[in-house]
Amino acid sequence: MIPIYKPYIPPKSIEYAHEAISSSWISSIGKYIDLASEKLSEESGCKYVLLTNNGTSATHLVTRSLKRFRPEVKRILVPSACYVAAYNSLIYDLDDFGWDVVCIDLDSDTWNMKVEEVQQGDAIFAVHNLGNIINVPHLQEKYGCPIIEDNCEGLFGTYNGHPSGSKSLCSSLSFFGNKNITCGEGGAYMTNEKDAYDFARKLWGQGQTEQRYIHDELGYNYRITNVQAAILLGQLEDLDYIKDNKERVFNRYRNNLEAANGISLQQLEENTTHSMWMNAVKFENNKSYEEANKYFNSWDIDVRPMFYPYTSHKHISFTGNWEEAKDINNKTVVFPSYPELLDDEVDYICEKIRAFIHVTSTNINT
Repeated sequence: MIPIYKPYIPPKSIEYAHEAISSSWISSIGKYIDLASEKLSEESGCKYVLLTNNGTSATHLVTRSLKRFRPEVKRILVPSACYVAAYNSLIYDLDDFGWDVVCIDLDSDTWNMKVEEVQQGDAIFAVHNLGNIINVPHLQEKYGCPIIEDNCEGLFGTYNGHPSGSKSLCSSLSFFGNKNITCGEGGAYMTNEKDAYDFARKLWGQGQTEQRYIHDELGYNYRITNVQAAILLGQLEDLDYIKDNKERVFNRYRNNLEAANGISLQQLEENTTHSMWMNAVKFENNKSYEEANKYFNSWDIDVRPMFYPYTSHKHISFTGNWEEAKDINNKTVVFPSYPELLDDEVDYICEKIRAFIHVTSTNINT
């Protein structure tokens, strides 16, 4: 079976992790936390980086920061389909925040939220689905409203020549095992505003004041460990290899499939570059993801669905549109996309994709 993802762990990550363990600094203090934070700041275009225990925690700090620093917000616009962590980060505090959450349906080409109207008091929660980057600076220029980003799938992507996540109030990253860089779990809160960073750091560390063991705000234990940061640093020091191979895989899929009839690939917004996290195909005649999953698994290809509409999650009671999100979910298949995926394996997957177009068309026509 060709797996959907396989993390690349460079030798330096293993070396640094061993050093961290040997030093006995295995919890939330240690040199690798500072080193990885500094390196990520250089790469991300964000002056302030706070490493967290996972991407969901970082995303929660992002929504808390929006409430603290943009208190005028009454309504927040979110995509009608994305990974559930973005929704959950709002739900945790929704009763206290009093926000009206409205889901904006996905664009049929980009598979990202299609913002067409913003009211006074609105904020936009930009989520870069599968690593396809929303042009946040363009939205800021057009609407002038507060914007936060779930950039957990967007690392290596850009908008208007800037790294994604760097031009909003604040943004989050995930370092889960299937992300472009990983330390197993882990994440990061990023911002260019010192006040936002200080606020997030306080919440991150149990709401502690400058006096140890005195706390004056409800906080959380969202801290990363020195061992995780050591693994992360090794990855950050080998970014050229990871980027080059992600680009190779991404472009090989595109070159193999761009002329195929009966499918569509995720289209980019103007002045953006894809993070190349995941490659996916929308089969225009496909009846359901389940049908595709069965087919590709039979050829030893591990696949995943596109994110489900928010209405699929029983604990979510937002309002908005979701018809396009449902159609994209039904027709879209996410394929293996890891850095060390071989060219021959990509070619094999694309061969089966082209074959499935015919199988699907035949099934529907009969």
